Amino acid sequence: MDDLKPEFIAADPYKSRKWDELTAGSDIEPAAVPTLTLLVNWYAILDQCMRDISADDGTHVAYVNDQGDVKAMPQIATMKQASAEIRALNKQLFADGGDAALIRRDAKAMQRDNPLERARRARELRLEVRNGGKAQRKAAT
Repeated sequence: MDDLKPEFIAADPYKSRKWDELTAGSDIEPAAVPTLTLLVNWYAILDQCMRDISADDGTHVAYVNDQGDVKAMPQIATMKQASAEIRALNKQLFADGGDAALIRRDAKAMQRDNPLERARRARELRLEVRNGGKAQRKAAT
């Protein structure tokens, strides 16, 4: 995967890590590189906006301008746009694992990395711990 990673992505630690995260266990077509690069950049923009509005004393969502008006932080609008772009680019690149996908993930890796599967495994582990190793559910009454 590193042979397809653009230099400016590889040079930035956050972008390089995000690229590796998105491409782990995947078969990438060279045609996907520009779109994947754009996706990684939108993730970096979202991360920067989140850092900008966060502070030691919490998250800042508004500020007072020079005229005394309370305004929403401009990063919030940028984050909304970044979120929409990320969803659209993910859909375009991964296309729900179908034939149109520019990046194909290993089916076993997809099952392991699926958030729903991770939540199920975590719940099963909690049930096992609570019930002394027996995963049991109470019947609804």
